[in-house]
Amino acid sequence: MLPQEHHFPPGIQPAAPKVDLETLVDMKLPPSPGGVMRLTTVLRDYDASTTKVAEAINFEPSLVTRILRLANSPIYSLEKHVTTMQQAVNAVGTVTIHDIVMMELTSKTFSDAIYKSREVQTIWKHSLAVGLMARELSKILRHRGSEEAFVCGLLHDVGKILLLTYDSDGFLEAMEAAEGGETLRAETAKFGYSHAEVGALVARRWGLPNEVCVSILNHHDPAQAQDQLLITYIVDAANMIANIRGIGLHEEDPARLEWSESILQLGLTPEMMDCAWQTVESNLGELVKAFE
Repeated sequence: MLPQEHHFPPGIQPAAPKVDLETLVDMKLPPSPGGVMRLTTVLRDYDASTTKVAEAINFEPSLVTRILRLANSPIYSLEKHVTTMQQAVNAVGTVTIHDIVMMELTSKTFSDAIYKSREVQTIWKHSLAVGLMARELSKILRHRGSEEAFVCGLLHDVGKILLLTYDSDGFLEAMEAAEGGETLRAETAKFGYSHAEVGALVARRWGLPNEVCVSILNHHDPAQAQDQLLITYIVDAANMIANIRGIGLHEEDPARLEWSESILQLGLTPEMMDCAWQTVESNLGELVKAFE
């Protein structure tokens, strides 16, 4: 798991925080729906049968509705209409079911903030886009062990939601003060820690795998990651591309793709990125609607 000490980006002098990082997460992280949390445990058990997974999901009616809706959507293009949870699990697989459960966990946990704040709504849509893009890039790169790519992308900005609910004016001031996209520097100067650190702690509190925690912590500077480098580069690239395509809180200069360390390390070509984004665009609207 993550070490307990904070990891500030090089050259950043943190402000004296009004509240320390652990206390902030304790204070602002809403209680997670217990049934959905238990489901994540079942889904991480590779020995669990599809029948056991389907039975566990059936105890969460709202999740059943979402999964059946998505299983029958154009995202999966299944030849046969899916009417039961067993059919859905068999058709789309437990990895995809896990992705949907993580979306349910995140959307339910932060539902009040998502409905009340335009900025949080933007972060939520951006997070879905980055999750989809990370998954597509993993497929294109044939990255082994890419099962967590979607979840890493989905949760990369969860710390922003907590900072917004803690001090929305302060967070927006930090966003305005950020120069050249250096959001971590501006947040650390304002709060004493960044959204990446907050998000990594949330992932740890949810008991998520180390690769998810590490990718969230380092998604703005993958070279700082001591392990899980590849997935962290993928999340950084997916984040950058989503912002360039206009899905996010701030605009990204398209020229950044030419010198981005993540793009270079992954060997991504413009054709690869365009192909991945076309898939994201065709699926994003359906996902947003499913979790409204």
